[in-house]
Amino acid sequence: MLDILSAAPDDPSGALVDQVMAVAHLPPTASVAVIGHHTLPLLLALMRRGCECVRSLRPDTVAPDGEAADLAWIVDVASEDELCEALQAARRRTGASGRVIVEGTECVCRTGLAAIRDRAASAGFVVVAFDHRAGRLVFRPAGSRPLAR
Repeated sequence: MLDILSAAPDDPSGALVDQVMAVAHLPPTASVAVIGHHTLPLLLALMRRGCECVRSLRPDTVAPDGEAADLAWIVDVASEDELCEALQAARRRTGASGRVIVEGTECVCRTGLAAIRDRAASAGFVVVAFDHRAGRLVFRPAGSRPLAR
C-alpha cells in the first residue's frame, strides 16, 4: 500500500497529489484516473485540490466506462501482471497526449524501476521524467510530443 503518511504530516494525500501534479505538469483541474487497490485517500485529495473528473480503477477489474484522462496514476499493484494490466488501462485512458505516473517504490516488480520501464515500453510508453527521491516514473505515449519546459 502507498505510504501516504510519510508524504506530509498535515495532509499526506494532499501533499502527494501536489507533488504528482507538479511532476506531470498538469493543472489542478486535470482529469485523473487513479489505478490501484488503495486509492480513496488520493481520490479525495484530488477532489479537494480542484480535479473535477477523478476516478478509481482496479488493475484486476474491467472498468465500465472508457472516459479519457489527462493523467493515469498507478499507485499500487500486487504483481507484475497487474502492472501490465494497469499500464494497458492507462494507455486506453490517456490516448496520444496524456501522462502516466507509476509509483515505483510501491511496485512489486522483481527488478524494480528497470522492470517498470521495460513494461511501460512494451505498453507503448517512453520515460519523460523520474523523481529519484520518490521513486516515481513519468511516461508519455511513444510518438507524442515531449513535455514543454
